[in-house]
Amino acid sequence: MTLDELVVENFGIYRERHVISLTPPSRKKPIVLFGGMNGAGKTTLLDALQLGLHGKRAKCSNRGSGSYDDFLRACVNRFADASTGASIEVCFHHVNDGREQSFRVRRSWHENGSGLKENVDVFVDGTRDAAVSDAWAEYAEEFIPARLSHLFFFDGEKIEALADLDNASELLRSGIHSLLGLDIVDRLVTDLDVVASRKNRLLKVESDAAVTIQQAQNEVGTLISHRDELVQNLGAVQSQLEQSVYLYQKVIGRLQSEGGDLFSQKSHLELNKTRLETEIQALDSVLREDATQTAPLLLMTDLLESVHRQSRQENVSASAHLLSDVLLERDTLVLDSLRGAGANGPVIKAISGFLERDRKTRTAAARTPRYLSISEDSQSMLYELRSSGLPALQARMRHQLERREELVEELVVIERKLSMVPEEDAIAPLEAERKTLEEKRALLSREQARLQEERRTLDNEISRKQSALNKLRELAMRSELEQEDVARVRDHSSRAQDALNLFRQKVIERHIAAIQNYVLESFRYLVRKKSLLSSIKIDCQTFAVELRAGDGNLMKPDRLSAGERQLLAVSLLWGLAKASKRPLPAIIDTPLGRLDSSHRRHLVERYFPHASHQVLLLSTDEEIRGEYLEAIRPSVGHSYLLEFNETERSSTVAPGYFIQEEQHVS
Repeated sequence: MTLDELVVENFGIYRERHVISLTPPSRKKPIVLFGGMNGAGKTTLLDALQLGLHGKRAKCSNRGSGSYDDFLRACVNRFADASTGASIEVCFHHVNDGREQSFRVRRSWHENGSGLKENVDVFVDGTRDAAVSDAWAEYAEEFIPARLSHLFFFDGEKIEALADLDNASELLRSGIHSLLGLDIVDRLVTDLDVVASRKNRLLKVESDAAVTIQQAQNEVGTLISHRDELVQNLGAVQSQLEQSVYLYQKVIGRLQSEGGDLFSQKSHLELNKTRLETEIQALDSVLREDATQTAPLLLMTDLLESVHRQSRQENVSASAHLLSDVLLERDTLVLDSLRGAGANGPVIKAISGFLERDRKTRTAAARTPRYLSISEDSQSMLYELRSSGLPALQARMRHQLERREELVEELVVIERKLSMVPEEDAIAPLEAERKTLEEKRALLSREQARLQEERRTLDNEISRKQSALNKLRELAMRSELEQEDVARVRDHSSRAQDALNLFRQKVIERHIAAIQNYVLESFRYLVRKKSLLSSIKIDCQTFAVELRAGDGNLMKPDRLSAGERQLLAVSLLWGLAKASKRPLPAIIDTPLGRLDSSHRRHLVERYFPHASHQVLLLSTDEEIRGEYLEAIRPSVGHSYLLEFNETERSSTVAPGYFIQEEQHVS
């Protein structure tokens, strides 16, 4: 099976439709690298892939214990239109009986009038197949069984858990049982226990057995009573803790109302006050300087306009006066010429009157009084002042005054806050009360943890006593001939359990050697130290891991370095994946976050390119970077960068990787 494409729309923090190509360009480049900061949506893509394939059977990171419908509702991007819903498409191709087929699985869901509606559409070779769509849950198990997904889809936390071999037994048990299909056997054994428990309630025992059973029941009853009392004490402590938290929050609120926050900001407020006063003084200085120069002229703009107008009129009057002298001289010459030519008196008188009227008309402006007599330079300066100088000054001073008003308002607010800052003596009692409540809360938390631990111990004791009681009942059942039918059922269920346990043991014994070899082979390849371990044994009963050194002697896990233990954890997962014999893609979330730096390069060079025919790595900027990115780059077929937009409250998927790392490699 090879993944080709993942499409998400309105899913989680992905608001837009994103089409992500996953097909490896060649066997030499099997890795698809996703980079993103914490919270950018790496784990969301891993969840989307599992949800698209397995639906309600998917082991998503944030599934929780709620219903599947509630989980799907939470998967819709909260900033998207609720009626639109969300969708996931997973595209892959699979070779079956020598024939390659392409599959596109589209899972979508949205709210309708009757609740949440989920649709699953499966397209085989581009055509929707109704039969496959209706029974996709069964078909999905053929391609990538949900019970095996944790062997191929995992994160750095699982590696960290397996690195502690004391805690790895349960993970190994789960992995080997899933790998060999023994989880079905486990369910059958559990179901037989349920049948046996139901039959135990029907038992009738003889008097001697009844006394023994009664004593055991009394012991269990006493323990249960003690547990009930403990639960009450735990509830009381929980109530006190909640009351303490309430009082603590109340004191915090009183501190805030009394100005506790302002007290902590006092130095900052005083610093801002000094800054504002300095800025106001600087503005005042500039305004005073302007007031001593040209600014007073802003008070007499009308007068300046009158002066300018009078100056223009005086210029016109002066020109008219000069014209009057010229015209008078001309008219005198004209009349003298007429007399010399012998013109009679009436003609001369008529022409003389006409010329006089013409002079008066043309030189009427000369009668304007002239009392300013401003020079041309002064007139130019006056024009410059009125047209540009004074308007610019007025605009600048208006801006300065507005800025001063803003600063004064800020200063008033800060001074008001400073006036509200309480004295240290005033809030000291509240601060002391806060510390007392904080200590009480810590004490109650410790008491709660102690009681919870005592309850767990008591539960284990009750379970042990209950098991002993069940054994007594089993013995009594066998001794009661009249309960033959009950004994027969219990006996048959016990035989069936024994047979199933034997079958499980034989299956594990048959395959455990191969699994051990795969794990050892993977570990030697990763550490490149063939002599470090000669063998790795996994106990068929407890699934505890036993290590043998190169000389054949038993080796304690703590003799391995922290990095070697982490590589051993990876080898356990890799060995189980190899043992599955299934060509499935490997998807690893935050692969290096839990590993020490001295062994990161081992994984980058020896594990990631060979973990599977297709490997999806989801990394932060602190993991695969620098030399690790340079080492893995020849095996990277695709790389994507996941970025979260605070404004849009959604993530985007873009080709590429972290810019600084790209530049570093280049």
